[in-house]
Amino acid sequence: MNQELTGKFIAQLRKEKNMTQKELADKLGISDKTVSKWETGNGMPDVSLLQLLCEELSINLNELLSGERLSEESYNGKAEENMMNLAKDAQEGRNNKRRVGIIGAVCGILVFLLFIEFAIISATGIGGIYSFLDWPTLIIVVGVLIGIELIAGRVGRIFKAIIASIRNTDLLDDDVRGVYLQDLKFAIKSTVIASFFAAIIGFVNLLNNLSDLYSVGPGLAVLSISFFYGLIIVVLLFALRERLKK
Repeated sequence: MNQELTGKFIAQLRKEKNMTQKELADKLGISDKTVSKWETGNGMPDVSLLQLLCEELSINLNELLSGERLSEESYNGKAEENMMNLAKDAQEGRNNKRRVGIIGAVCGILVFLLFIEFAIISATGIGGIYSFLDWPTLIIVVGVLIGIELIAGRVGRIFKAIIASIRNTDLLDDDVRGVYLQDLKFAIKSTVIASFFAAIIGFVNLLNNLSDLYSVGPGLAVLSISFFYGLIIVVLLFALRERLKK
């Protein structure tokens, strides 16, 4: 299903009926921004609105999904093609939900394990849990992340992508949206690298102090907190990226 083609078709039919986006939106009980989103190819009408939308535009569902008026000869072929496209879209949606669920579960398990480790270390009397939430580790993770972005020439773009994902994303151009999505994806990968880099520094420091048994616990905590900080940044970037997709 071609969202852009369908969107242009909706805009064409709306103009043929001398309706503004606001007038069509009022008849459907939605906002004019939603109609604008359809017409720019950044979204599709909700299933519950399809029948009413077709009635307002004087077309049938098959024509709406095809993005063009259909003759009797081409109607059956297009109907079969649209059904196949809907099935593919549904399968893709299920796959995306499954991937998001897996990522969420992994993140949850990692956070749980990190807190368990901190709780054990704290219970042994080595130190309080908050003593391991140190600024140096966070600075290393963020510093390496920014360094990677600077080397790649993306540091300005990533900030623009973050700002764009926080603001209203409905009116973003498709090409710009695609660039921002790639920038956020790169930032997520960079964060993982930065976390491992900080963890390696912590591991080396731990090896240097193995003779002092009392420093092993805090060393492990500092090593682990590198991943914890990285995980927080990854989750935030991932959430912003998903928001930008909408």
